[in-house]
Amino acid sequence: MSTPGEPSRRWLFWILQLGGWGLFGAGMFVAGVSNWPVLYTAVVKSSLTVFGFAMSLVLRLIFRTLSRRGVPLQGVVLLAIPLSFGAAGVWMAAHNLVVSAFVAWQRGAAGTGMRGFPDFVNTIYYFFVLMAWSVLYFGVQAYLDLQAERERLLRAESLAHQARLRALRLQLNPHFLFNTLNAISTLVSESRTAEANRMLARLSDFLRSTLERAEADEIPLSEEIDFACRYLEIEEIRFGERLRVDISVAEGAEGALVPPLILQPLVENAVRHAIGSREEGGAVAIAATRQEGWLTLGVDDDGPGPDAAMEVGKGVGLSNTRQRLAELYGTGARLELSRNERGGLAVSLRLPFRTSVPGAA
Repeated sequence: MSTPGEPSRRWLFWILQLGGWGLFGAGMFVAGVSNWPVLYTAVVKSSLTVFGFAMSLVLRLIFRTLSRRGVPLQGVVLLAIPLSFGAAGVWMAAHNLVVSAFVAWQRGAAGTGMRGFPDFVNTIYYFFVLMAWSVLYFGVQAYLDLQAERERLLRAESLAHQARLRALRLQLNPHFLFNTLNAISTLVSESRTAEANRMLARLSDFLRSTLERAEADEIPLSEEIDFACRYLEIEEIRFGERLRVDISVAEGAEGALVPPLILQPLVENAVRHAIGSREEGGAVAIAATRQEGWLTLGVDDDGPGPDAAMEVGKGVGLSNTRQRLAELYGTGARLELSRNERGGLAVSLRLPFRTSVPGAA
């Protein structure tokens, strides 16, 4: 059965096969040329190399056939011993035949046939050569199988990771849509139809821009700020002057990559508990700063404080944000809640500052 890496495995086999037997032949020639004439050495060692190369291909064919027929690897390895011995015998028979024919040709006499065969000493010697080849063959195959399994597991883990991120992102849209439609329903019930229509128009623009955007694990901070502003524009229709917004982005931080819609649930949480629950309304501040390889995003409000925010934020908002940070950055990012100087809630996100995805071309 063909695997995704089969072509590269074939190329690797032939590179190692040709290179290995080439070195074998060169080494044998260098070792013999000091004792025998060059032509004789060339014929003898070339014969050894060519027939050894051929026998190794026969062994490979047998090993692959046995594997495809379901013979366990341990069984194939055990069979390699008698198979290598038999192949060494054939190797020596063919080699001796060639050498005998060459010697006879040089002497001008008729061929002497397979003189000196059976050649048990050389058969044993070259049996170990073929066994060494077999061990290297099985070793390389095992290494390639292990690498292929690791790549398969990495691909599976990557797909699972992407699926979890996609599920978390999709979780936000129904949550946000439900809250916005509920606000529109409230405006309609209060006979504030003009404001309801404006909110519907802003909601349509927001959802259109969300759907048209290419799906990505990270986007520039400038785009994320723009999405947060679109959401706040929708809420400003509902709350009017009761909602006060302040946005501050440090110079050079606009291009930092952040998870899409990472701010929206935090801003939504702040609006709900700091403004929606109070007659006098309140303020929401978004800030982005860069320091020593880190990007810090802050969402502050002047509402009742962390305890009330945690109660309102149970479920989708904060838990979703924590999960997404863990999926994307592991322990390399954190989310912290604290009380700010005005007594309200301060949510701080600390992410690695980067403008490109690691490993991207």
